[in-house]
Amino acid sequence: MAVEVAETLAHTRLCGDAVELRADGRAVLIGGICKDCGNQTFPRAPVCCVCMSEAIEPQPMPRTGTLYAFSTVHVAAKKWHKPMRIGYVDLPNGARVFTHLEGTGLAIGDAVEVGIGVVGEDEDGPIETFVFRAKP
Repeated sequence: MAVEVAETLAHTRLCGDAVELRADGRAVLIGGICKDCGNQTFPRAPVCCVCMSEAIEPQPMPRTGTLYAFSTVHVAAKKWHKPMRIGYVDLPNGARVFTHLEGTGLAIGDAVEVGIGVVGEDEDGPIETFVFRAKP
């Protein structure tokens, strides 16, 4: 597979405030929680899609989930590693995450966990973001 997974990083990630790297070196997605109805989403949105509240606060997401669907992409912009595997992961809090995937033996229903990976390269260097991979 064309994704390289790294748990510690030497330079800036290109995923903004969507991911935190914890003291133990593990990645955690930062989504949002609606303070009015409790709905949790990733990525964080300015308005709750359930109750239309604007009381959305940052919320750490579960690190593990279940692979809902995926596809392998063979043709993409030159900056992306190819082939690349992308898909949806359902988190136990109800959020569904669109993500890069790492690994070749994945199947729908597999338990997966989040990490940091290099998914491509452009003129500024490696493109790093969150990826999900098979849970050991």
